[in-house]
Amino acid sequence: MTLTPAYGRDYKSKAEVQADFDGNQDFKIASVGPWMGAYVTKAELKGNEAEVNIRYAKNTKVAVLSV
Repeated sequence: MTLTPAYGRDYKSKAEVQADFDGNQDFKIASVGPWMGAYVTKAELKGNEAEVNIRYAKNTKVAVLSV
């Protein structure tokens, strides 16, 4: 599953992405499918996904994080 930061947020480093993901900030589902565009948190993904790809740095980089 691919996610992007919600509400116009962006990050400069993978550490910033990890901190907000672990802090249960909202991310937007960017993967094509019925849930595309929905907002989710790490807590909501637990048990449903093993890892996620989170795009950051103006969508030029990808952080692969465990859920």
